Amino acid sequence: MHERAPFHIKALHGFTGSVGNLVFVVFELFVLFFYQRVVGLDGRLVGLAIFISLVVDALTDPIIGDWSDRLRARFGRRHTMMFGSVLPMGLFFFLQFTPPSGLSQQGLFFWLLVMSVGARVMLTFFDAPSAAVTAEVAVRPADRAEMGIYRQVAGLLAYLGVLYLAFSVFFSTTEAFPVGQENPAAYAPFGAAAAIALMVFMVVASAGTYRHIRRFERGLPPPKKTRFDWMGTLRAWSELIFRMRNTRALFFGLLLATTMGSCFRSLNLHFGPYLWGLSTEQMQAWQQAVPYGMLAAAIGARFIVTRTEPKYLYLAGYCVLLTAYVAPLFFTLAGWLPEYASAQLGNVLFGFQLLAGLGAGLLMICSLVMFSETTDEYRFMRNVSRTALIFGLITFGNKLASGVGKVVSGWMLERVGFPDVKSGVDVSYEVVSNLALYAGMFCAVTGLAGFAVLSTFQLTRARHAEIVAGLRDRDRLVQSAGSG
Repeated sequence: MHERAPFHIKALHGFTGSVGNLVFVVFELFVLFFYQRVVGLDGRLVGLAIFISLVVDALTDPIIGDWSDRLRARFGRRHTMMFGSVLPMGLFFFLQFTPPSGLSQQGLFFWLLVMSVGARVMLTFFDAPSAAVTAEVAVRPADRAEMGIYRQVAGLLAYLGVLYLAFSVFFSTTEAFPVGQENPAAYAPFGAAAAIALMVFMVVASAGTYRHIRRFERGLPPPKKTRFDWMGTLRAWSELIFRMRNTRALFFGLLLATTMGSCFRSLNLHFGPYLWGLSTEQMQAWQQAVPYGMLAAAIGARFIVTRTEPKYLYLAGYCVLLTAYVAPLFFTLAGWLPEYASAQLGNVLFGFQLLAGLGAGLLMICSLVMFSETTDEYRFMRNVSRTALIFGLITFGNKLASGVGKVVSGWMLERVGFPDVKSGVDVSYEVVSNLALYAGMFCAVTGLAGFAVLSTFQLTRARHAEIVAGLRDRDRLVQSAGSG
């Protein structure tokens, strides 16, 4: 665990970033818009279905993570789950965009609910063990930061690929659909292409680390063959939140921060064409700014993260991200941005999205280091490795918050009376400006609260160095006792 990780292992593991970014872009940008604006499902029901699926997903994260820690299987405790999730994940992901015609509001709700729950749970069977692999490949902060960069590069390619497929191929502007993403016939082929790409990324990421992690696992004592203890998992989860200060700070801080981001991102397809008058081409360029900014920040952070406290870089990135989300909405309402549908406005919005990407890139790299260091802290304090459980808990907070953000977004859409395509009613500026006001106020409040909570994180670089030294000394003693 303490050796330098090989380059090809870190690079291939980076394809987990492709999996995460592909799912992220599709769920964050297209699902809410497709069901509310295109299919005509009540926005509150869309938000509720997504919320329930994310709650189920979030609740299974620590459980599946703990199961992965205990699993004994032919292909290993991590990769058995990772390989087994590929085909079901692709199927549920595709079916989400192909609801049968003629379904009632209730039928559409249950179709979205079942497919979303299925896709989310299958993703957890991949994500929970692959997150543990991230910490188990190497312990050196530089290696972990480099792994974050490879994740960013692979994620950038997936992000840009999805945006290209969406806006240049499937949702391109036509005479019948000037706003290309309103075309209902485009979603089934889009879902199929995204599902195939997703499965390829999952296979590459799993196969790339299989041999390395299997060698690592052979050096561990075999897990005890016991029945799965649901209450034990919940007790361990409770301990992480209420007795581990740094884990608690990350959990509640990210809960608020991710709620803010989820609300803003899920409404992007509503703001782009209707609040700012962006064309399909401008929408694609606007969304592409985020991964470019993320990659630039990730590369820069690689050379800074070992020289300063990750917490300070994290909070700096957080401030940039909060500003990039909230400022365009309030500036629009105040009349401080360029003219509606102008090229200048598109350039300004591109700049804000680039800032959002820079902030998110800093958060990605620093959070990877901070999360991994909390797993080392727990192992040092409790003398037991619960890596997947801890990563599952952090993911639980993110997914729960994402669900809350979707519920709030769906409520806002119905509150302002945002029409669907089938109604034949145009979207008025009054409706979309009210939506911007609600979203801006909500994002500002939750974002500031998240910043305050994350500021309480106290695991310093010096303390982590002491922890790593202590773990090495302990491992040597165990090995000496075993050889004796």
